[in-house]
Amino acid sequence: MPNVNAADKLFFEQNGFVLIPKVFSAEETAGYRDHYMQIRESGLVPGDTHIANPTTNDPLLRYPRMLQMHRWDDASLKWMLDPRLDQCLTGLLGREPYAVQTMIYFKPPGARGQALHQDNYYLRVQPGTCIAAWMALDTCDVANGCLQVVPGSHAW
Repeated sequence: MPNVNAADKLFFEQNGFVLIPKVFSAEETAGYRDHYMQIRESGLVPGDTHIANPTTNDPLLRYPRMLQMHRWDDASLKWMLDPRLDQCLTGLLGREPYAVQTMIYFKPPGARGQALHQDNYYLRVQPGTCIAAWMALDTCDVANGCLQVVPGSHAW
């Protein structure tokens, strides 16, 4: 089980994020990636706001994001409630979090990605109570479009 130590918690409190590597194995991560690719390629899923269009040149329309998969997909619910995530988030918050949302963004080559934003602005929860667990399903870095954070923006 991953362990959140005092240094992780302090870094999180100061910066609004922390990296906790290897919560899931490479094999588990590949399994989730393959699972979600198979679902997306199968067509419409519950909650789709954009219909996948395989004939477009826009990669985000070919592979639109999926929302609230935990409501209809057992693998998503299992991930959302995984004890390893719970242990990490509880360690950072000091209390067990409420699991309320799942979402997956597909970012194939050439996709523009998600703009900088603050989740709490859209979710409208009391300041300091919104926390997310983010997991890359493919290798990502600055060159191919990894997650970017603004340290300290959680306090804005």
